[in-house]
Amino acid sequence: MEITVAIPTYKNNGSTIGKLLEALQNQSYKNFRLLVVYKPSDGDVTEDVISKYKNLDIEVIYQKEGYIEEAMNLIFSNANADILITTDDDAIPSKDWVKDHIEMHSNPEFGVVGNNSTVRLINFSLLERSYAKLFEKPIDKAMSDYAIYIAETGLWTYNKSFRKNGRIIKTLGLSGYNMSLKKEVYKNFKLEQMTLRGAYYENYVGVNAIRKGFHSVFVQNCCKTEHLNRESISRSKNPSVIKELYAESVLSAYYFSRIYKINLEKLKTDILIKTWKWYLKDRSLLSLAAIEGLRLGLKITLDAIKKGYSGEQIRKRLLEIK
Repeated sequence: MEITVAIPTYKNNGSTIGKLLEALQNQSYKNFRLLVVYKPSDGDVTEDVISKYKNLDIEVIYQKEGYIEEAMNLIFSNANADILITTDDDAIPSKDWVKDHIEMHSNPEFGVVGNNSTVRLINFSLLERSYAKLFEKPIDKAMSDYAIYIAETGLWTYNKSFRKNGRIIKTLGLSGYNMSLKKEVYKNFKLEQMTLRGAYYENYVGVNAIRKGFHSVFVQNCCKTEHLNRESISRSKNPSVIKELYAESVLSAYYFSRIYKINLEKLKTDILIKTWKWYLKDRSLLSLAAIEGLRLGLKITLDAIKKGYSGEQIRKRLLEIK
């Protein structure tokens, strides 16, 4: 069985990727190759750090242009392993991390496996469950028993009626810093190159797995990874970045409109209700940025669907966000 661990990296000063490589060097399961997609930038010392780990089987692919979606597409197109495990340059996997991912894929139904803090089990109120029945029906019946799924609006949402049963949970909402995929899921799959920060691209991978007859699963107490608090393209406290991320989150409606039938009227109403509810509850700087991002994202999404935007045209609209 071939195993590849893949890392997209950009603007790394060496303070974190060295810790990652050290952890990979000390894995209990050692028969894997490492694929690093590296986009050069000023002050980046990725190559210098990598050169110190000669005992690891490392291939470096240079990313000449684009953003995280281009980086992940380079990973998908260059990998050929039975299991592809992805992580970030600021993650520190546990000693049995690779072994744990491999063991989980012994289940033929699991196409995507992960363990991250994004997946939370929440007790929802009766009002929230009633709202979900009106606006958040699963877009695909195969997602009905998922903790996080794509609603008929094209947006991801928590399953308000979900009940946990065991440590393995069917769900979307996994994170690329701790995720593994069977070859059947990632091979010949390509992300739409349409965002600046790659918000929730993992959901597109998860839905691809579902459409191929697999499940996307979150596994508790397994595949453990520490994620360092480094400012990155997807984690920020900068209001402008927050605005961009929330705008990008709505673009899933555009992406899924090419696969499923999206209820655009419910999408518009859903965003309107949620932004006003948020505004009445919290008017902090970051919350206002997020609210504005959702509204801008809705406008871009509706225009993209109506006018048939390309990914490049969507990016141009995102670049206009201040």
